[in-house]
Parts: sequence; structure tokens; C-alpha cells
Amino acid sequence: MNNADPEVALTGVPIASPIGFMAALGLLRVCAQDHGRPVRLAWTPTHAVLHGVEASVLRELLAEHMRGRAEAPEFNFEATSEDGRRSPAQHIRTITPQDFRAAAAALCGNERALGFLAGFATDAVVNDKGFVARSRFDFTSGRQQLLHKIRQLGVELSPTRERPRVGLALRIERALSGGPYEDWHSLGWDPATLMTHAHQPMAPTDRAPPGQPMLVWLAIESLPLHPVVATGPRRAGTTGFAGSRAYVWPQWHEPLSLAEVRLLRQRPVGSLEQLPGVEGVWSSAVTSAGEYDVFQPAARTCSDALAVERFARADNAG
Repeated sequence: MNNADPEVALTGVPIASPIGFMAALGLLRVCAQDHGRPVRLAWTPTHAVLHGVEASVLRELLAEHMRGRAEAPEFNFEATSEDGRRSPAQHIRTITPQDFRAAAAALCGNERALGFLAGFATDAVVNDKGFVARSRFDFTSGRQQLLHKIRQLGVELSPTRERPRVGLALRIERALSGGPYEDWHSLGWDPATLMTHAHQPMAPTDRAPPGQPMLVWLAIESLPLHPVVATGPRRAGTTGFAGSRAYVWPQWHEPLSLAEVRLLRQRPVGSLEQLPGVEGVWSSAVTSAGEYDVFQPAARTCSDALAVERFARADNAG
């Protein structure tokens, strides 16, 4: 009898990409927190490996996980819109402290939902426009609406959706193992989509940027592991960022549980390289592309090169 611990090689979840690292953490959280699976996460030199679950079980779990996900309370809490109406929040960047606290009170006892609220913003810091300090992962601007986009993607990935562009099973396979991209926005988190879009034969305004919908969703599921925290009376920072200019993440070989990864993710990014078991540190700078920010291609770095003290002033409340 083979009693070896099952594992899944996630060749579509690369270490050398911010969305790859985020998606791996999101997958770990979904399996462990939402579905009670005793899974652990590790990395090869190129991609993630999930220990403690068989591939077929993982695919079935993800398909079931998406059932009704778009209607989850963490994505549908109410806020006051710009025209004064009460409706499900659209922007994170225009949520008032009062609406944020009301949402937290309404979601009391829902650990997952409260984790997402902490990953969206903090009411401990209010910007000069009177809104909560939002996550640095929110790259939207102008008329773009992050929470609306999350709900749209949840509907698109629902197993009950009639005539989806691509079947959910295939989208899960592409996210886990790699495959062709679709016309779906990656929220600025996937540097590969930026490079691909720049070399397309069609004008960028003629079609949506390319993306891997299920990979983007798994990255969204990692937001509770990236809470927004106050770093001063008028400043807030997002866990995993060096100031506001770069996202930084560690690489390790030994399989870690969700609790261990959560503790590792909470470490100051400047200390990651000195931790036992951390084999490398990666970073991806934030740059502008038109109206919104995006991640640049990642590179291996070192703690000294992060110069965290230089980034401290870049922390912002908006």
C-alpha cells in the first residue's frame, strides 16, 4: 500500500510572478480555511506544489467552491454610492469609515468575510478625502470598480453559469497547470498580461487585456493574508509591500501549513532573507500603465536591495 502524502504540482502557478505567489496563497487558504483540508504549500525552483490533496479532489473542490461565491457577504456589503444611494460597494477607494465599520459589525462572527475586509482596507487611517485607507492591491482608478469586477468574475466562474465562454473545469486546469489566456482583466497583478498585451496585433483599446480568470480568482482569495494595517497616525501599509512601490514575497522548499504561511507573510519584508528555510526573495515593482497601476516583471532580490527605509515615506492612506 502506498501511504505517500499526495501532492499536486502547480505548474501554472509560478514563483517568479506576483500573481503566481498570490494565487498559491489563495489556493492554500481556500483548501485549509474554507474546506478544512490539511494541505501545505511548498515551492520548486519554478512553481508551487500543494501537499496533502490529490489532483482530482483539488479540482472538484475548486469547482464546488465557486458555487455561489459571487454572492458571498465579503463581496456584497453595502456602502453609500457617490450619488447617495445604498447598494453593494463598488469601489474600495470611496468607502467611508462609517460604512466600513457597519460592514464589519454586520459580518461579526464570519471569519473569512472579516479577513477579506481587513484585506480590502483599514478604518484606522482615513485619507484627506474622508475615506478608509485601501489595499495597495487595488490598482483601479477613475470609473474602474474593484468590488464590482470581483463579483463579475465570480459570476463568470460559477459552475451554474449558462453558456460560459470557457468551461469552469478547463479554467481550473489552466490556472493550475498553465494554458492559453483569455480576454479577461488580471487587475494589474499579472506582469505577463502586460507584456502580452503590448505585443498584440490589435490596438489595446479594441479588446480586453488578456488574463487567466481562475488564476485571478485564486489571487483574490489571498487578500485576507495581506491585511491593510496602520503604520502611523496618517499612514497605512499593505502586508507584503515595501512601502507602496513594490510587492515582495519569499520562496521556500519545505511544505508549510496555512498558519505557518500566514506568520511568514506577516514578517517585515526586509527580514525575509534572514529567516531559516527561506531560499529566495522576489519583488515586483508597481508602475503605471495608462489609467491604472500594474506589477512589473518580477526579479529575485535581497533584503538590502529593498531599502525598506526609502519606501517608508511612500506609505499612503489612499
